[in-house]
Amino acid sequence: MSAMGNVRKMLSLLLVLFVLQGCESVHFYQQAISGQTRLLWQREDISVLLATDIEPGLRQQLELALEILSYAKAFGLEVDGVYSSYVETGRDYVVWNVFAADPLELSLKTSCFPVAGCVSYRGYFEKADAERYAAKLQAEGSDVYVGGVSAYSTLGWFDDPLLDTFLFRPEEYLAALLFHELAHQVVYVKGDTRFNESLATAIEQHVLEHYLRDVGREAAFERYLSSRERRAQVLALINEMRQALRDVYASDLTRNEKLKKKEVLFEQLVGRYDDLTKNWSVGSEYSSWVRGPMNNAKLETVADYHEWVPAMLHQLEARGYPGFVAWLTMLAELSFEERRDQLFKASEVNNKPG
Repeated sequence: MSAMGNVRKMLSLLLVLFVLQGCESVHFYQQAISGQTRLLWQREDISVLLATDIEPGLRQQLELALEILSYAKAFGLEVDGVYSSYVETGRDYVVWNVFAADPLELSLKTSCFPVAGCVSYRGYFEKADAERYAAKLQAEGSDVYVGGVSAYSTLGWFDDPLLDTFLFRPEEYLAALLFHELAHQVVYVKGDTRFNESLATAIEQHVLEHYLRDVGREAAFERYLSSRERRAQVLALINEMRQALRDVYASDLTRNEKLKKKEVLFEQLVGRYDDLTKNWSVGSEYSSWVRGPMNNAKLETVADYHEWVPAMLHQLEARGYPGFVAWLTMLAELSFEERRDQLFKASEVNNKPG
């Protein structure tokens, strides 16, 4: 995309400010546009960088990213125009997302935007802004979780750059992230975060497995399989916890009794996780997350990325990639309720024995 095209798109986003009401909304869009503009102006063309005398570690990772992107394109993902530039942010995360839920509900509150539609979070380019908004929601009585994000997709609106927030990851994790972000351009449904993130995670896992096998990265593939098994065990534990919480929230207990039961269940989650890890010879990537402060908002961020993944992986492997994309496109045209019903049916088929 040309620089002028980017400017025109940014100006069109600025027009949003003139139809918003309330200082908080204006501030949110101002910081979002400012942060995105900063990334656009800091981009350096990768082909130009590779033709210069850059640090060997950076050269190695840029070349690896290009190899991964070439594989993604051959697989069928849309790559043209994205990740052809690089930005050194000097930060751990590019944005911080704020998630919120009612203390007695397993459902994330949504925010609606002109480009992305309604999503289950608000993203801020400055951590202080995210924490300020989180404190406001917490003061209003919500369960709140702030999570740092290494990468995000603008859904083709801009030419997304590679960032130092994720570029220096080990090969399998870098590939997984790039496949995930590219998958957001396959099909995207405004207002259905769980569908969008589940399909991106399913495509990520499917393409990553093929990539690691095809390029002969056996050690990386073994690490990936080990990590995937640990993740499956943790997700199963979290889903059991979510069901236990649903039962408590739907019970006839008083509000205070429900809140006390909730805290007991969160304490039990840590204990059960510790028991689970006793059988692991390696891997502790979930420990800080599980042992940190827990609430409904934090718990539901996992569901947004994984709830439909098993069913989608089954459909992807059964239909092949073109057929899977056609199936996703059909689902995207349905109403939220109809799409959810179809996914429940696909989950039931996937869970049948044999």
